[in-house]
Amino acid sequence: MNGENTPAGFQVVVFTVAGHEFGIRISAVREIISFSQVVALPEMPPWMVGITNVRGTMLPIFDLRKRFEMGDSLVSDRTNQRVLLIELENSMVGYLVDSVAEVLHVSNHSLEALNNIHGMDQSLMNYICKVDDRLIPIVNPKKLMTSQEIQQLEKLRRREQYVS
Repeated sequence: MNGENTPAGFQVVVFTVAGHEFGIRISAVREIISFSQVVALPEMPPWMVGITNVRGTMLPIFDLRKRFEMGDSLVSDRTNQRVLLIELENSMVGYLVDSVAEVLHVSNHSLEALNNIHGMDQSLMNYICKVDDRLIPIVNPKKLMTSQEIQQLEKLRRREQYVS
């Protein structure tokens, strides 16, 4: 199975943030790496940890605890922390999570659209997945960054290219 949609469903990478499980379609995840040294930059978005070198490429790393308003990942135990490398707007970004738990096959009938749940905002997630006794919100990677944050990131990239 390649992680893309099938009539029966799709695969998700299940990760934790502040003790809560979340999922992201495996087709959006390019790679999962261990958290390593990052360098902070001026004028970063508030939830950006900094940049790191991944095989010669400088990539921005964003803290999903901060993005989800669940605290600060840098104060937690770094042993299990991972970075999900995601392609976004023709570039690669990393999302720092507390741990990666598993890859699950999710059937389409196990999904509940958030717009069907009264009072739920679809700003970061579109679905809740029901797996046994677990409820796993499915993150939409395209909604993790605002257009203003993407523009700010482009500005940082241009500055980095100018310096190199």
